[in-house]
Amino acid sequence: MPDLQKKIKVLVVEDSAFMRKQLKTILESDPLMEVHLARDGEDGVNKARELKPDVITMDINLPGMDGLTAMQHILHDNICPVIIVSSLSQEGAMITFEALELGAFDYVPKPGGTISLNIRKAKEEIISKVKAAAKAGAVNRIRRRMHHLRESSPANRVSPVKKKNITTSSTNTNVKKAVCIGISTGGPKTLSEIIPLIPENFGAALFIVQHMPANFTTSFANRLNDYSQIPIKEAEAGDTIQLNHGYIGRGGYHLLLR
Repeated sequence: MPDLQKKIKVLVVEDSAFMRKQLKTILESDPLMEVHLARDGEDGVNKARELKPDVITMDINLPGMDGLTAMQHILHDNICPVIIVSSLSQEGAMITFEALELGAFDYVPKPGGTISLNIRKAKEEIISKVKAAAKAGAVNRIRRRMHHLRESSPANRVSPVKKKNITTSSTNTNVKKAVCIGISTGGPKTLSEIIPLIPENFGAALFIVQHMPANFTTSFANRLNDYSQIPIKEAEAGDTIQLNHGYIGRGGYHLLLR
């Protein structure tokens, strides 16, 4: 783990001068943050290679080289973890989940759109996720130096799975076991790695509560469903719980089972 007194070097990649300034102000409000700025994807990749930051925050919609492409260059070079900063739109959600599948550490939604006048509302979330990413990056660097990283095996590779469609029939299914997962920082990436490994006959109902905006959970459930061996959906009021099915709680709501 890094020295707690050592500053966390953060590179903010954002084409909007206003958003760069806002993110810089938010991050520098924590005395452990040292912030550098990049104006587009190509500039971000070049500065990442030059500065070797601990964490990068990356906007998706960048001129020239887009955020996803820039992120892939950075991750290919094993520079540091990347946190995606994206809009709350449906399109923004889908691109965010694509970024997570490509290796992003986590994401922070921009409240209020691409040019967010309310980004400071996400101050605590931004700082906590940057610190978590810095710790994760430090651990990974140690593992690489010690050559203890295991190679990817076929069992860990994610690929689409053909399955039956989800139904919410009123059939009286005798569900005696449940597996519940509550997750926050780093959750989407972790879930995208774990869910495909759950067998189709694992013998329980699966419930997931993820700290996520309301309009993100529908897209997230659909995305996980594409790569899961069991049907997964966003939970709805009145759903009949079925064995070997997964349910994701809607963002902003509690998930109550009766």
